[in-house]
Amino acid sequence: MKDLETHDTTDLFRIAVLFGPPCLIILSAAWFFLLAKGFISPRTFVLLMVANIPITVGGVFVIFLFVRTMAVGVAHMATAAGNIPPPPSYPNQDLLIAQGKYREAADYFRDHIRITPEDMDARLRLADLLERYLGDLAGAEQQFLAVRRLSNEPHLEVPVTNGLIDVYRKQGRREQLKSELARLVERRRGTALGEGAARELQELEAGDG
Repeated sequence: MKDLETHDTTDLFRIAVLFGPPCLIILSAAWFFLLAKGFISPRTFVLLMVANIPITVGGVFVIFLFVRTMAVGVAHMATAAGNIPPPPSYPNQDLLIAQGKYREAADYFRDHIRITPEDMDARLRLADLLERYLGDLAGAEQQFLAVRRLSNEPHLEVPVTNGLIDVYRKQGRREQLKSELARLVERRRGTALGEGAARELQELEAGDG
């Protein structure tokens, strides 16, 4: 086994503290029970009591290795074996949003996009900010459409479509709304999201009829 890192040592110590004493108590109680019932001899009882310590130590290491292996596996699955970079963060904008300074946060996003126009996540965040907090539906639509035009990333398709649906629903633009709902139905057929879009699309078409 490779040399333990600091956090591994800490985890191992925690497991030893949490698992070790209960394990010793349970094993000792089991050996006492077997001795009292006559299933084992006093000599075997002594040997088992001595064996409590290596059994417990082995159990601690088994649990530690299992937990560490599972943690690494989950991390790899979440990042596709480390090939997917973490989502970008925008600390200045997030701080302003938390303070309710939505216009200033939007200005920060606009400045960021002027410098880094290929940052689609920033465009989506700006569009959401404009639509939800500032009532700038036209501006939100512009950013959503820009993401659709500039990006070919499949994972951005649903956020863009959902965002445009919200914009067109608020604007009362039924034809554009139906178009985006139809797109969502086609792209997410057989899912709860697609079924919900299909129901709303049917209601709109029934109202037009």
